[in-house]
Amino acid sequence: MRIAIPTDEEERVAALDKCGTIRLYEDDHGRIVRQSEMPVAGNVLDTVERSGVDVLVCGELTADERRALAEDGILLAAGYSGSANAAVRTYLGTAIACDPSNNCNYCGHKTECELEGHGA
Repeated sequence: MRIAIPTDEEERVAALDKCGTIRLYEDDHGRIVRQSEMPVAGNVLDTVERSGVDVLVCGELTADERRALAEDGILLAAGYSGSANAAVRTYLGTAIACDPSNNCNYCGHKTECELEGHGA
C-alpha cells in the first residue's frame, strides 16, 4: 500500500492548502519499507493524484478536496496531527479507519462497513 501525507516545513502533517511536500510511504503488511518526498508542483490535488497513492493521511480536508480525491479512488484518513512519521505509524496501527465521506479503509464500502459498529 502506498500512503501519502502532506507536510509543512517542519515535517508535520498539514492541510492540503498549507503543504509544501508530500511524504510518501510504502508499507508491506504494516511495516514501512520505503519512504520518499515529493515537492508540491502546482495544484496539490494533482500532485497527490500523480503520486499513485492508495491512502491520504492528513490533517484537514475541505468537502471539495474530499470529493476530488474520492473520485480518484484514494482512501482518506483525516484528522491526524503531529509528525508525519508518527501519523503514519498511528494510521498503520489502526485496524479499521473509516471516513464518512469516502470508502471504509477496511472493507471498501462507501455507505456501510461490513463490520458491525464501523459504519462509514
